[in-house]
Amino acid sequence: MVSIKSSDFHYVCFIFSEGENSEGEGSDGQSSNDGPCPNFSNYLYFLFVPTLVYRDSYPRSPTINWRYVVTNFAQVAGCLIYLYYLLARFCVPVFRNFNHESVTLKQLLLSSFGCMLPGTLILLIAFFAILHSWLNAFAEMLRFADRLFYKDWWNSKSYAIWYRTWNCVVHDWLFTYVYKDISSLLKYLNIQCGRATPMAVVFLLSAIFHEYIVTMTMGFFYPVLFVMFGGIGFGFMFLGLKPTHQAWNVFMWITLMIGMGLLMCLYSLEWYARKNCPVTADSFLDKLIPRTWTCELRLWQNDLDPGVTGQ
Repeated sequence: MVSIKSSDFHYVCFIFSEGENSEGEGSDGQSSNDGPCPNFSNYLYFLFVPTLVYRDSYPRSPTINWRYVVTNFAQVAGCLIYLYYLLARFCVPVFRNFNHESVTLKQLLLSSFGCMLPGTLILLIAFFAILHSWLNAFAEMLRFADRLFYKDWWNSKSYAIWYRTWNCVVHDWLFTYVYKDISSLLKYLNIQCGRATPMAVVFLLSAIFHEYIVTMTMGFFYPVLFVMFGGIGFGFMFLGLKPTHQAWNVFMWITLMIGMGLLMCLYSLEWYARKNCPVTADSFLDKLIPRTWTCELRLWQNDLDPGVTGQ
């Protein structure tokens, strides 16, 4: 997050310097600004406020309600405790014995459907803890008054609306620094491609960033989220472009629950496969190849040849 904000600040410095070069020096021989960048105090404030788009000034609230700050941090702590309960209750008992027997398609489907409810709850808890409680706590401490961190995404009737309302903080950054720049570049190159190409670039960048976060958090590379977000999710953008019927909202919730169930199931399988299955080769390639594939292949070979024993 710090690197993103630092890049935003450098982008603003570049714009400032370009503006100075285009305006030239004033009549008194001095430049129109004191320097090519905004004040460093603005940069420090920008590092901690819950926004990714730099501005020289933001709307400020007059006072700080410390009770509201403590309440939001307490909500974050409560969400973490409930998240631990969900994982210990619905994830660990189901997947911790992976590697003792081969996983059939029926078991995979049943596990995915069993993970739909806890996976959706994890999504809602993460949304409430981060985009509501955590960001509002910092906004209150820093008297940051622009608190439109999300909109009513739960009423969305298409994924195009959901992507724009689920996380306004990231959406504003992608629109300001990626979508608009890609559109301007294509216009400069006289490439007529409409909105599809900038949208595809935004989705690709967002999918890579999400996959990077999951990879660093889990400690292994398993691009399920990348495929579902950058592939299937991008295709869903064009479903119900102008929806009017409430059935589209039902469709969004059903597909969202199915997707969260698959994510929780597949990542849990890979997590316990790396814990229970032996390492075939201690190399960088082993970190890129899903352990569930090699583990399932070994179990399949053991079923064909009972004389082969695994660990």
